[in-house]
Amino acid sequence: MSGRHLRYLFNPASVALVGASERPGSLGEALARKLAAGGFAGPLYWVNPRHRQIGGRPAYRRLADLPDAPELAIIAAPAPALPKLLIEAGRRGVKLAVIATPHPATLNEPASVFRRALRKAVRDYGVRVLGPDAGFSAPSVGLDALDTPQTPAPGALALISQSQAAMGPLIAWANAQGLGFSRIVSLGESTDLALPDLLDGLIDDAGVRVVLVILESVERARPFLSAARALARGKPVLALRVGRGGDARARQRDALYAAAFRRAGVLELPSLRELFSTAATLALNGLTLGDRLTVAGNSRCLGLLAADTLTAENGHLGQFGDETLQALRPLLPGEKPPENPLDLGADAGAERYAAVLNLLLRERDADGVLVLYAPNGRASSEAVASAVAETVKRWDERGETRPGVLAAWLDGEANAAVRQRWRERGIPGYETPEDAVRAFLHGWRRQQNRVGLMATPEALPEPSTAELAAARELVEGALAAGRDLLEPAEIVALLRAYGIAAAPPESAPPVRADHSAWMNWSLRLIEDAVFGPVLLLECARRFGGLPNAPVALFPPLDLALAREAIRPAPFYRALCDAQAAAPGLLDSFLALLVKVSRLIVDRGEIIELELRSPAFDGSAATAQAVRLRLAATESSPRERLAIRPYPRELEETVALPDGSTLLIRPVKPEDEPVFVESFKQLSTEEVRMRFMHTVKELTHEEAARLTRIDYDREMALVVFRQRPDQPLESCGVARLMQDNSDSERAEFAIVLLRAATGIGLGSLLVRRLIRYARARGYRELFGEILRENEPMLALCRAMGFGIAVCPDDAGVMIARLPLA
Repeated sequence: MSGRHLRYLFNPASVALVGASERPGSLGEALARKLAAGGFAGPLYWVNPRHRQIGGRPAYRRLADLPDAPELAIIAAPAPALPKLLIEAGRRGVKLAVIATPHPATLNEPASVFRRALRKAVRDYGVRVLGPDAGFSAPSVGLDALDTPQTPAPGALALISQSQAAMGPLIAWANAQGLGFSRIVSLGESTDLALPDLLDGLIDDAGVRVVLVILESVERARPFLSAARALARGKPVLALRVGRGGDARARQRDALYAAAFRRAGVLELPSLRELFSTAATLALNGLTLGDRLTVAGNSRCLGLLAADTLTAENGHLGQFGDETLQALRPLLPGEKPPENPLDLGADAGAERYAAVLNLLLRERDADGVLVLYAPNGRASSEAVASAVAETVKRWDERGETRPGVLAAWLDGEANAAVRQRWRERGIPGYETPEDAVRAFLHGWRRQQNRVGLMATPEALPEPSTAELAAARELVEGALAAGRDLLEPAEIVALLRAYGIAAAPPESAPPVRADHSAWMNWSLRLIEDAVFGPVLLLECARRFGGLPNAPVALFPPLDLALAREAIRPAPFYRALCDAQAAAPGLLDSFLALLVKVSRLIVDRGEIIELELRSPAFDGSAATAQAVRLRLAATESSPRERLAIRPYPRELEETVALPDGSTLLIRPVKPEDEPVFVESFKQLSTEEVRMRFMHTVKELTHEEAARLTRIDYDREMALVVFRQRPDQPLESCGVARLMQDNSDSERAEFAIVLLRAATGIGLGSLLVRRLIRYARARGYRELFGEILRENEPMLALCRAMGFGIAVCPDDAGVMIARLPLA
């Protein structure tokens, strides 16, 4: 989605409400009332062919009669009028139309007429359309076009939902908590603009700190996963999926969405309540860096309740150091040694709370402190809450690092009085200790997933060129002979080409007694209508008395992604525990998953595959191949995958006159150590020229962002030089990144090491980027270059780029190349 269109939704210069009305109970009346009361500073027009005035404002018969073309049109007219109004909006120069009216198909209107008008408005006039049955709110500019009782306050949350049904309670909760929204969108039917477009538009939105998504399903997996992943890399994205079921088909669907969310770095939550509380934690408290929580309050019962919830959810109680223990003793009632959870005594007042909290914030063996208060007649709830806020304020004013602070106040009346002071200090408040603990742990799980997705994978040997050719010939030969089933020996040979040791279907591999607990599971390939080919791992053994839910794995995989995919499963912890008795068990299991994933990525003709009961010998797994079926496919096998795999077709070698060879290929996550070492070879001035600011070192997270890329929206070509009888030399990288605000533009950048200059590598890489950008359908390639970087500017001029001064910084030049 173009950023300019998103601006027309959330910050338009002018707005027209088509279908404005005074009839009580009508959609047009409800929206006119909310828009008029919102305080929007720009022109706000009413359009209704039957009225000259509505609510004291002049009304116009048609959009064409307005004094100016509105950038945004909100349509609340009857469904039969929608096709005509869309064309009228396009002719009038409307940039974006929000159709609040329900979809014509739901009102027994001919949907085909509406679709034709929609296509014409988008294609011929460039209007972007949200809806039907859509709504939105931009509180910071005074626009609210949601059919909800309350108006949201401005703030740092963004909310996107496929339906307005949940908007009302969410906004009411946020208003009660004192939290506000930067953007709210109800997508409705998504006939034009869809969920990925909105997610893309929030990536660079500085006014949004936490994004909430409520959905039932996604229509196209790859755009959704790509946009969600890009957004979740920079800010927390929380998702609540509705429409779950209890049968086997529903459980499989749940597993697919759970895997999709995890792979994108999105935190899925089970209920509106936990969505609310976790949003408050992340919006106010920021990152949760661990699962160790210290609990302190004036009720031992509440403290134990919080501790029970923490341990049940696999969190840990923080431990006190000797210095903290000694300092706590004189502050607590009784002679019992201090222990977590801390019981401050029923008579604990503001002074005791402040003194104890001051000590706990100093303790480094805790990632969070939960302060509890149970109302009684001995201490003022408001005074205690104020003391907590003041203590945190003093720590922050000193600039000292501290664990996050959460508060659970069971005194509803006092909450309203002190909540604002808590918010100013970044302290989220909760109604119960359980809510606080779960929100704290959800924040930690989100961070765990984020770290796991950025982990540097160990390299796993890939099939050789000969092995890949043998696998291709085997599959294509069977299909050419009209066979969709391979012979047992052929199945074994195909799997062996990818490093998978397998026994034929009619035999069972030997099972070692010490590993028998892990044998009762299957790994099979399924073809989902939305997510395409997915591996489904099912384990029959129960852990903790509960059946294991299936685990979905999205190809492509590496060892780090495979580990992250199965980490939430109950059997993962048991696998880790079994490592002591069977070293290599987990690594062998992960390697098997990666190798099967490679097979599925490369050989899209495989439409059915099932492996069962692998036997582990400590270094490798031997699986029983139960079934493997083939089918010829018309579309590219890789295009059916939800995640674009490594584009091996971009690998190439270039011979140089001196006898050395350049190896050019797309970047891989395993390249992170090479990036870190190569960065060390750049001088301070070279770093400034290429990064446009001084960077002392390339951290793991920064290097991971550069190497673990989404091939669907960015590309990085790394270059190595092979001299005769010399180790491989890193030469540099050429990068192309889709513009988050305009998906038809891409930014490029090139970094070359000094040893790789003077051989024409810069122009070679620019030509490769241009060729790739054209193939991907971008309409413009651009780059930001420091004015004093004359070599790069000269190269761009020679390659046909136009050069202009950046309007925001005279020291920066913009190189632009229109692409056919």
